Amino acid sequence: MRDGNAVAVGRLAHELDAVEASFAAAAAATGGITEERYAMAGASLCLHLAEPGTAQSEPALTVSLWDSASTGAEPPPRPSAPHDHAPGALFHYHEPPLRSAYQPGLETLSILDAESAQAWHWVADALEQPYWDQASPIRQILFWWLGSRGYLQVHGAAVGTPTGGVLLVGKGGSGKSTVALSSLGSELLYAGDDYVAVTLEPTQRVQSLYSSAKLEPHHVHELMPHLVPLLANGERLDEEKAVLYVHEHFPDHTTSGFPLRAVVVPRVTPSRREARIVEASRGAALAALAPSTIFQLHTADQRALSQMSRLIERTPCYALELGSDVQTIPAAIADLLSTLPAD
Repeated sequence: MRDGNAVAVGRLAHELDAVEASFAAAAAATGGITEERYAMAGASLCLHLAEPGTAQSEPALTVSLWDSASTGAEPPPRPSAPHDHAPGALFHYHEPPLRSAYQPGLETLSILDAESAQAWHWVADALEQPYWDQASPIRQILFWWLGSRGYLQVHGAAVGTPTGGVLLVGKGGSGKSTVALSSLGSELLYAGDDYVAVTLEPTQRVQSLYSSAKLEPHHVHELMPHLVPLLANGERLDEEKAVLYVHEHFPDHTTSGFPLRAVVVPRVTPSRREARIVEASRGAALAALAPSTIFQLHTADQRALSQMSRLIERTPCYALELGSDVQTIPAAIADLLSTLPAD
């Protein structure tokens, strides 16, 4: 990660016209713009895709998305990157009100203009984007924009009911996805896996961002075989994590969000059969939340760490010991929620 303030002052503003021209060329090549609307963080988020469609009323944020492979549009200007950059390198530039993130390994460019409430997300070839990026796109743009609305995007999952739910935190492989997907078919609703947003004011709340889930293939086969026929990439599990678009198959079991009642740290406990929830220290909860969020989102800074610290300080923290019987997980969480006070 690199902040370009000292080396590229004014670069983003200078190149923004070329970025807009690239998207306009893509829209012209495909015959128009398709508009998709989403409710998020108490506002309307609009995606403009370079393909035929219609425009509607003014949203709180408009994101223009296109690729060059399918449209033939010239790529927008991108920062120069050293030839020896790491495969996952991200180059971040912040020139208020503009921010950009460029990943040369993926050939993706994200730009947000906070003043005009517009953003742009370009990829070289949409069909060649890795599965994890297709399952949770425009992460950097959402991270910046949500921050301006008092929300913090975190690396975590969430399940709950309309009256309250839990934020599941931990590094990859800790069991977040297993817990989240085990809720399907229970009284708990699925708010997300890997990335959700949280806010502390006026009350603590979880906001769903993506209805996609990613799980190790052997966990799906061993623990949730009924989901195998529903996977989006079932033919590529030898080289990819299993991806499930939950809203497509379980629309009645998803939610846009709920009040946050507790932070829960899953722990795989092979010696147990039934899931059990026990108290956990705030230090353990912060250690499960903060490092993975900062690593996953790249441009998170000290302010994001402070927000996560305040979240943990204000929220009851627990550990969820995962036994061999995943069907007991939803009941353990529901029992916990029944003991916590509502607002």
